[in-house]
Amino acid sequence: MSILNKKWVIKNLDRQKSAFERIIENRGFNGRDDMTDFHDPFLFEDMEKACVRIEKAMKNKERIIVFGDYDVDGISGTAILVHTLKKIHAEVSWRLPHRVEDGYGLSMKFIDEFIEKNIAVVITVDCGICCAKEIHKAKEHNIDTIVTDHHTIPEKYPDAHAILHPKLPKTNYPFNELTGAGVALKLAHALLQRNLPEYSQFFNSLLDLASLGTVADLGQLIGENRLIVKKGLEILSNTSWLGLRQIMDIARLKPGAKMDTTTIGFQIAPRINAAGRIGDPYTALSLLLQEEKNPKIDSLGKKLEELNTARQGLTQSAFEQLEAQLKDVKELPYMIIAHHPDWHVGILGLIAGKLAEKYGRPAIIMQDFGDTLVASARSPKFFNIIDAISQCGEYLVSFGGHAQAAGCSLKKENLDAFKEKIIAHTKENLKDSELKAVLEIDCELEPDEITLDFAEELENLAPFGAGNQRPTFVIRDVEPLLVNQVGAAKNHLKFLAKINEQNLDVIAFRLGSFGEKLRRHKKIDIVCQLEKNSWQDRVSLQLQALDFNIKE
Repeated sequence: MSILNKKWVIKNLDRQKSAFERIIENRGFNGRDDMTDFHDPFLFEDMEKACVRIEKAMKNKERIIVFGDYDVDGISGTAILVHTLKKIHAEVSWRLPHRVEDGYGLSMKFIDEFIEKNIAVVITVDCGICCAKEIHKAKEHNIDTIVTDHHTIPEKYPDAHAILHPKLPKTNYPFNELTGAGVALKLAHALLQRNLPEYSQFFNSLLDLASLGTVADLGQLIGENRLIVKKGLEILSNTSWLGLRQIMDIARLKPGAKMDTTTIGFQIAPRINAAGRIGDPYTALSLLLQEEKNPKIDSLGKKLEELNTARQGLTQSAFEQLEAQLKDVKELPYMIIAHHPDWHVGILGLIAGKLAEKYGRPAIIMQDFGDTLVASARSPKFFNIIDAISQCGEYLVSFGGHAQAAGCSLKKENLDAFKEKIIAHTKENLKDSELKAVLEIDCELEPDEITLDFAEELENLAPFGAGNQRPTFVIRDVEPLLVNQVGAAKNHLKFLAKINEQNLDVIAFRLGSFGEKLRRHKKIDIVCQLEKNSWQDRVSLQLQALDFNIKE
């Protein structure tokens, strides 16, 4: 059985096709890029209006504020627009909400500040589509708002001066999967075309910032997102942004080294996110906005690293507490809901995501603030969590998000009613489902297909990520040899896999606790990804194991 208790789903069983052909069939994508250039930004219906208003502000020396979200997508998108507006000589400043003190989005607190400071134009990044009341008040005080967002569109969206959103019902824009940073990039693209001769070099310098938000926010790596990330990764290792270089130096990423989406997802993005999760998001944004070498870059980078280390500890501690609670539950509910005053609001989404992945069911995790609960929710692909939350709107102070990731807040007095309704909704929709974590596998590999050449061929499909996951395989009847627990906490496994007459290195992250079990068995099935491992000018094939099936 699977040691992680996951259901293995092999997507392509057609033995008449080669392994590579089966992977292509699974994705409907052959590695050749459909796009070689970006879509015209003026295909957004309101792009012309947005640019004209910004240019009027520039001409009249009016103040512009860029208002972003506190996650990687919002922070990188904000950095893109601030750099761009400075480049075309606009008078620009910026604001980010604090996750605990302000919550998500454009609140009345900020509108009041903008009125007081005589702001003429507000440009939102990765937020704003759900802020109708706030934007209406801004309009009453002669503040024009330009919304750039990609989140779920409410029934009534704001009466903004311009709305740039790829999923508006009547949009002419040909790609609807842009993230917040992607939409910000399109506004930057339009402004640069109109206001900066020979703009292409500067526009290209923004692509690594845009790739951060696209990857971190799980943008589908197809179409224009794929182009953003592919080009962004090409320049990331030699980025022109000093603050981003500092983050990479702290993460021990060498200049000129090849970067991939894993580099962003596991080494760069968590450090930027840590500021918005448990600290001050300005720490990360300020670092990305640095334009010349100075001592501030070092101090901001050090602060980000401290926050990231603290975030890791808080997440691990909270998850262990939850695991201890769930261990005593005879039958897991259709939806896992839990709250605690010590679980920091900034890590709730991480915990909910871990639960959804491990147990194959939606999870809502809350921090208890006394009278109020603030929640993050995550869900497997087969369940729409924002739809479920929206069914309980009468009990909520606020809510928003995507199909698989959402957030909400509610008065504690409404908790029982909220739980009863959302669990009933979840049960109704999942009662015929097998609630078990699923591990999707492209196909089964035969021993003679497991080669370094094949691993190199797979790299043609990169960049990998949401919508184009790194190919995953099952290999049968593997003999594990020399099983060792590695890492400072001995939480990873390293061993040799004997497959016919071939011995291959295997690394299995976070599976160290299964070392003894593996040693006791002569044959296992393994779910893995093929990797090229470079060491001292020697390139070899390595397997990264994701799960094992122990053969009794």
